Amino acid sequence: MPPRLVVIFGLIASGKTTLARDLRDRLGWPTIHSDQVRKSLAGIPATQRVTVPFGIGLYAPEMSGRTYDEMFRLAAEYLRTGTDVILDGSFMRAADRQRARNVAAECGADIFFILCVCSEEETRRRLTHRAGNQQAVSDGRADILAEQQKRFEPINDLYGVPVLQALTDQPRETVLAEVLAFLQTNTHILE
Repeated sequence: MPPRLVVIFGLIASGKTTLARDLRDRLGWPTIHSDQVRKSLAGIPATQRVTVPFGIGLYAPEMSGRTYDEMFRLAAEYLRTGTDVILDGSFMRAADRQRARNVAAECGADIFFILCVCSEEETRRRLTHRAGNQQAVSDGRADILAEQQKRFEPINDLYGVPVLQALTDQPRETVLAEVLAFLQTNTHILE
């Protein structure tokens, strides 16, 4: 069976990282988190807060490009050894989603996209909680959410590949069960 590349994506505070961790814990697959990669490339601790406006400094387009480059490089290393891998990031741009598809194709892997969504109320609750959590890696804030909402490109580029919209307002166990069923249905075998 070919290795699998699972891309978990969506706006900030949509439940991407929680779902990625739950899936990692259940399946044992390595997980590459964009927030951790970005801060590692910048040489700063993962939990150090960076409060710059959207598109500036650590979140400038050049740094985002470097972050995705590194995520794809790491994913390809795993896939080439036959190891399934999870990518966790916003993937707001169709170009980045296409690059993920290209990496999967180059490595002979199957690819799956899981779009995390939740209500505006839940998103804001999560952002408030995150602001008080000193161990949070994400620098997501309400002003960044507003910019992401404006710039998130429609996912009509994902034709021909399995896509699941995960409603993360639901209990975590429910979301995980839906994702596992989605992966099993689309690969026929989930080890």
